[in-house]
Amino acid sequence: MTLELPKYLLKRGSNFAVRFSVPKEYQTVTGRKEVVRSLGTSDLYEALGKRDAVLKQIEGELKDQLGGRPTAPMVNPEKLEGSTVRVTFHRWLSQADGINNKTRQRYRQHLEAFEAFTGDIEVSEINRSLALRFMDHLKSTPSERTGEKLSERSLQSYQSCLASYWRVLDHWGLVDPDARNPFSSLLRRLAGQRKQKDPRAKSLRPVIREEAEALLSRIAGNDRLKYHREMYVIVRLLWVTACRLNELCSRSLDDIDDRGDHIRINIPQSKTDAGKRVVMVVGQGDCELLRDAMKRAKVDVPSCPDNEGMLFPRLALGGYDRKASHYIGKSLEAVRKTIPTHAEWDMHSFRRTGVSALVNAGVAKEARNLAVGHSNKDDIGMSVYAKRGDLSEVIKATFDALYEELGGSLQ
Repeated sequence: MTLELPKYLLKRGSNFAVRFSVPKEYQTVTGRKEVVRSLGTSDLYEALGKRDAVLKQIEGELKDQLGGRPTAPMVNPEKLEGSTVRVTFHRWLSQADGINNKTRQRYRQHLEAFEAFTGDIEVSEINRSLALRFMDHLKSTPSERTGEKLSERSLQSYQSCLASYWRVLDHWGLVDPDARNPFSSLLRRLAGQRKQKDPRAKSLRPVIREEAEALLSRIAGNDRLKYHREMYVIVRLLWVTACRLNELCSRSLDDIDDRGDHIRINIPQSKTDAGKRVVMVVGQGDCELLRDAMKRAKVDVPSCPDNEGMLFPRLALGGYDRKASHYIGKSLEAVRKTIPTHAEWDMHSFRRTGVSALVNAGVAKEARNLAVGHSNKDDIGMSVYAKRGDLSEVIKATFDALYEELGGSLQ
């Protein structure tokens, strides 16, 4: 028989602790949904005697931290007008629904510091000189918490936040689209300074068939997933098209042309001009899968008016740029991380696999780039995408050709 503990109490090890739920109006500021604090006793009756006093103490600390009054929730982005630093960063953080509360609070602190330094200027006035002056200001201003200079990690956090902020401003059309991001490379090394190794650096490789099938099996076996059908179709199409995730998620029914023996998918918008292309699905099983998805798209209820006529109308749009891949990408990541080798590849690795397969098949660079949407200026397929792939077949064929051309072994 399990005894239920009194309200607000929980066990942490042998001692009792109290759990305080942070009100919603405080969560965006504190970055926390609850506060758990030990009561320092293993006796239930003693814990009950301390509970109410500790709860009031936590609530008082929150109010003191916020100046004695609750801070209003993030302003509705539809009510925000203007293009000053304050208005735009509030708008960004209001719409950035993929950021967790702790990161949101950290970004807000960084942007409030930038607002105070600039005097809440118009974002069109932000330039490289201002960005450098702000970074110098941060380096010379001691931390309010420790009284010491900001660490390299804290400075990097400021730069990352502000560089992302500029990309959002560029997406909204509030800054010069031809201007270079003024917050990039603010922490450039001085001559002779050793480069710090990034512990997060990854060497991702193409996904192999066994891993792709394991991912597909986990999706097929879990019909509780919100986008169960869409995820299954998308993984199958990623394998045979080498497309980017959002290129498939954002397709409309008008982009698809069924030719019977194959289906053509038109990609009219892309991050580069070379990415605007036609992709063809040639496997009959994949064609039938896509035809079934097209039939379902005509009867599924769209998640929003913008999704009328889309191939995957149920996908919720997310992020400041309202991408169709935002939420389904998170769902795919959650399933992918259940596979033991998940740290070695990601969802973009399906694209790496496609390029590696084309290289192994001996497809000419021009044809390969035409299929995957790469520019012919640089062979990024070999230097980036297929760099860590298994290219043993093309290497073997190359040395066979070398052997024949040389006339065989020396006698």
